Amino acid sequence: MERSSLPPFRSTSLPQPTNQGRPDNISRRDSSFVVSPITPPLSPGRSEEGDSAIVVDPEPRYSGQHRSDSSSALGVYSQTEAGPRRSSHSRDSVVSMDVDITEGDVSPRPAARHLEDEKSHVHRGNLKLTDFEVKGTLGTGTFGRVLLVKLRSSSSQSSNQNCFALKVLKKSEIVRLRQVEHVNAERYILSRVQHPFIVDLYATFQDSLNIYMLLSYVPGGELFTHLRRAQRFSPDVTRFYLATIILALKYLHSFNIIYRDLKPENLLLDSRGYLRLTDFGFAKIVDDRTWTLCGTPEYLAPEIIQSDGHGKAADWWACGILCYEMMVGYPPFFDETPYGIYEKILKGKIHWPRDMDRLSKDLIKAFLHPDRSKRLGNLIGGAEDVLQHPWFRGVDWDALERREIRAPIIPHVTSLDDTRHFSRLPLPPADEIPGLIREEQPPALHQQFDPVAYQFLEF
Repeated sequence: MERSSLPPFRSTSLPQPTNQGRPDNISRRDSSFVVSPITPPLSPGRSEEGDSAIVVDPEPRYSGQHRSDSSSALGVYSQTEAGPRRSSHSRDSVVSMDVDITEGDVSPRPAARHLEDEKSHVHRGNLKLTDFEVKGTLGTGTFGRVLLVKLRSSSSQSSNQNCFALKVLKKSEIVRLRQVEHVNAERYILSRVQHPFIVDLYATFQDSLNIYMLLSYVPGGELFTHLRRAQRFSPDVTRFYLATIILALKYLHSFNIIYRDLKPENLLLDSRGYLRLTDFGFAKIVDDRTWTLCGTPEYLAPEIIQSDGHGKAADWWACGILCYEMMVGYPPFFDETPYGIYEKILKGKIHWPRDMDRLSKDLIKAFLHPDRSKRLGNLIGGAEDVLQHPWFRGVDWDALERREIRAPIIPHVTSLDDTRHFSRLPLPPADEIPGLIREEQPPALHQQFDPVAYQFLEF
């Protein structure tokens, strides 16, 4: 887990393309964030003589006047954050309001509702870390891990909800990598959003070494695992999963929250087969645009790579990548290096399988429009344009959100703490999770103003 430095992007996930144009296999992809400037490839048609190199700021810029950056290199839920992972429908007469806005131009589209108006649902009672028993390790990451924990019988409030995923992040590493603000932003967002297709945050804690986020345990494993097992999904199966994701994004976007890390590794199946969006390390409230280069290389929108400033349209681009990957079995832009992936994204050439139907191709093209002002989901109708696309004809969106439609894959789960859909990993040493082992004594007077602990007051 210890690393002397972190590369700008980690995507060892995709092997050398074969002669048939598809990868032999795809392993999990790492989400990444920039710790030093990089120069992305120039887009097609740009002249090196007329344009200087595009360099990403090492420090995040602010979106709007009062928002601070909340992107993150974090995220340690299940294998989603563990170990190595991978990486048209045009309406020319309609221009999105929140695209390429410069200071003094038209105001960006306001949020339909404001997160600060939502009541925090994080538990603030007498719950303590020692009330939980560690049952297993679901995943590990750069400076954290996710544990499966269970409420001890003496403190169990409900027999059908006593297993949780506990996200454990090491405070010294968060500070070292300058991710304090990002972790606090992740907590703030998750503490106020509630949707059937988004993981729930129940409580947060801290001890002398770590901060802890108590999340809903989603036992069915990653969509990534099920997709690799099936190799690819039919249009009907893809439609079910993509529709749930679209409803989750529609909800987030109503608060002007962009998610920025959509991929099969961050989608978990619950016991009924419905998806839950997890890992909000890159989520951010963006009233206009943001310039932070983060995400998973295979899923980055062109405007993120080119540091043109990005917003909600980047999430809709990722929907197109995900739709293609679910139906074909691998993403449309892949290479053995992140730089090679960036070049292919900017060139925009997609290989279309012969058996892909016209309507599916039309939907993917609409999401992957390089001009975000013409990208499906980013038009004047917003998410409603996606819901009304002919590819989704027949979908009962209200019934889907009420979870009244039978899911195509029902994970086999025999108990509340069944971990068969996750990797079997060893438990962490007791000295790395001191607050879970025993209640820590209050610090001595001269230690009560610990500058590290002070940065996580909300926990």
